[in-house]
Amino acid sequence: MRGKLSIIYVVFRDIIMLVTFVLALNLERAGRPRLVTMVILFFALFVWLHIREAFKERFSAQLPYFFAADIFLLVMLDETSKFLVNYYFNVYYFYVLIAAGFMLKRKSRLVVSFAIVAAAFVKYLKFIQALFWEPIPENISFVISYIFFTFMVFITIAVFFNYSRMLSEEKAELDRLNNELLIANKLLEEKNEKIRELTIFEERNRIAREIHDSVGHHLTGLVMNLDFCEKLAANKPSMAAEQISKCRMIAKECLSEIRRSVKALKPAAVENHSLMKSLNELAVSSKDKLSVDVVLNIQGDKYVTKPDFDAAVYRACQEAITNSVRHGKSTDIQIDIEYSPKEFLLSVKDNGKGCEKINIGSGLTGMKERFEHFNGIVAFDGSNGFEIRIKVPAEEIKYD
Repeated sequence: MRGKLSIIYVVFRDIIMLVTFVLALNLERAGRPRLVTMVILFFALFVWLHIREAFKERFSAQLPYFFAADIFLLVMLDETSKFLVNYYFNVYYFYVLIAAGFMLKRKSRLVVSFAIVAAAFVKYLKFIQALFWEPIPENISFVISYIFFTFMVFITIAVFFNYSRMLSEEKAELDRLNNELLIANKLLEEKNEKIRELTIFEERNRIAREIHDSVGHHLTGLVMNLDFCEKLAANKPSMAAEQISKCRMIAKECLSEIRRSVKALKPAAVENHSLMKSLNELAVSSKDKLSVDVVLNIQGDKYVTKPDFDAAVYRACQEAITNSVRHGKSTDIQIDIEYSPKEFLLSVKDNGKGCEKINIGSGLTGMKERFEHFNGIVAFDGSNGFEIRIKVPAEEIKYD
């Protein structure tokens, strides 16, 4: 569409230029030498406008200098006029001014437009010369009115095209920024959707780990106590009743943990107490529920750690105790914690049967994922009993 409008404009401009030039010649009624000069200058200008139009894209950097040729040819054409003011030639200045408004960038456009307007009034120097150094023309009032009128027209045209071009450039820039904003907004929405999906996925995994660790720990104790009850039921019913009461307590705790995990809350033990107190209670309850001796050893100067990390340590110890009893048939478990200035070290070792090949199931996988969140390292060793070693940078877990 723009290409068609450009062609229409060029055709219209060429027709008007030819018509106005014929009218100017009729007004001039020049002799042969001056007539030939005017014709040569006009067609030089006419051809040059088409050359500049054809190569404006290829030589866009040099385009402001091309307008110097326009101005030179226009001034020379005016110089050949015998009248003080040949108003037909003003039309050509308008065309060059319009071209500068549409072809050039803002800074170049202002400079070239000012040069065109200045060149258009060079011929009025002749009038000043005639006014002060030569006999005053008879039509002096007409000439003065005409000069003032053309001056205002040129200024208006220059301001209009420069301002309209400036608005056009600013609109193009706003459109570009708006498109970039739309693209950025679309990318942001896509990233937000991915983050939402990832958050849901991570939250599902977290709840799954919570249920596995907490419920698994309690159910292991429940199964062991029920097995013991089955053996006591025939010969020692009173002891069996006592164990059944203990099973009921374990089942309630298990149900409470399930509810808390579904609500995505921290472990009840860690939520209400400090980490060390929670681990001490875990050691005592493991003796009661799982019939295993748990020894807790703390070294180093304690520092306050993040709540999420406390929950991860508690779950790791809980999972280690459960696995030791369920798979290793252990009777003694040692939990060693060292608060080093640079690292937090955790070791859980049992006296169970161990294993040659470690099968990393969902419990150990969840343990690794918890501590990888704090840039920690988790290692397993089943050569002599079973041992879990965890190392976490202190700067990742300290609570400010």
